[in-house]
Amino acid sequence: MAKRKTLPQITLPDPDQIMMASVAPVSMGERLGWLANQPMMQPRRAQRPLDIGFWNPMRDQIEMF
Repeated sequence: MAKRKTLPQITLPDPDQIMMASVAPVSMGERLGWLANQPMMQPRRAQRPLDIGFWNPMRDQIEMF
């Protein structure tokens, strides 16, 4: 029989830490909203131009119609 994994335990708040007045912890919704508003990541490598098919500047595109 396989061993079961132990479940992660939620730690209780540290009584030595205090919260400043009128400051609330960041909620999950606020964190996700901030992430959604960030610009998308740029590609890690430089992208090659698409110079084949319909977008090929050397090709006469009238022949398709």
